[in-house]
Amino acid sequence: MRLVFFFLIFILGFKQAVQADEPSTQTLAWPDGTRYVGGLQDQMRQGQGTIYWQDGTRFVGTFKDNLRHGPGMMILPDGTTYEGDFDRGRLIKPETESAPTLNPDTEPLTLAALNNDTISAITNTLDLWAAAWMAQNPDQYLSLYSDNFELAEGQSRNLWEMNRRERILIPSYIQLDLSYESFTPITPNKVDVKLRQSYRSDRYREISNKVLTLQSEPKGWRIIGERQR
Repeated sequence: MRLVFFFLIFILGFKQAVQADEPSTQTLAWPDGTRYVGGLQDQMRQGQGTIYWQDGTRFVGTFKDNLRHGPGMMILPDGTTYEGDFDRGRLIKPETESAPTLNPDTEPLTLAALNNDTISAITNTLDLWAAAWMAQNPDQYLSLYSDNFELAEGQSRNLWEMNRRERILIPSYIQLDLSYESFTPITPNKVDVKLRQSYRSDRYREISNKVLTLQSEPKGWRIIGERQR
């Protein structure tokens, strides 16, 4: 009987030791709103887990020694996903050509919600863009586009600028109203701005929903892409 008792004590102790070596599921939170839900061992992220950033971005995957390690998926606020393999926190095998190239150690900061100063600088650029359009000042209007603005396939910059100048100069008047909906960082120096645009002139009227992509450059924020949504 005593032998059985000691055998049971040995089995229980063995199970507790094994369980102590396995990561437990816990939740961590940071002051900037970032949260982690997943395996934690020796106060480090370990095993399967998910990181939630304040702007809605998520990472779902595996961790080792507090770093992303193994297969993982980034899910952006607009639903875009990027999958790949990580090695000690660095993306080494992306499954899409457009996978982000952010430094994993700084992602919680670069993908966090924009501060008020940044949002103010971006809206100042777009307000100036709208004002130049209404003032029918094509030079000022075009100066707010990046030299790297994404043109339609096969279109030259000169042809694009000529078309924009005509759109600005031909009407006898232009009224433009912008209503900002959201500001979403997509890289450390690029932001998607969702807005509603109301355009009126003596020739045409339109209300449209747009996404303008702005990039931080030495001259300030500049438009690098635009699309309807």
